[in-house]
Amino acid sequence: MQNIPYHEAVSSLMYASLSTCPDITYVVQTVSCFSTKPGPKHWEAVKRIFRYWKGMKGLWLSYGGQQKELEGYADADGSMAEDRRAISGPIRKIRKKLREA
Repeated sequence: MQNIPYHEAVSSLMYASLSTCPDITYVVQTVSCFSTKPGPKHWEAVKRIFRYWKGMKGLWLSYGGQQKELEGYADADGSMAEDRRAISGPIRKIRKKLREA
């Protein structure tokens, strides 16, 4: 196991789990526990994580259904001053309320 880059592989997986692939975080943490004295079974587990990660590369989450208009929301506290009042709701409704005021 001296010629196998176990530490480098686990470090790469840790970076990937924190930045792009949080679903492998638990198993990466588990194999990192054996960094002091990894065995052949641990190296097989690391290779399996890499194979899983490679297989997931082309998959992504997509939402179907009706196409909707973009909505924005704001959360502002306008009640701090005496001459102001708080208004909440979708942006277009707020704009309409502000125009009427």
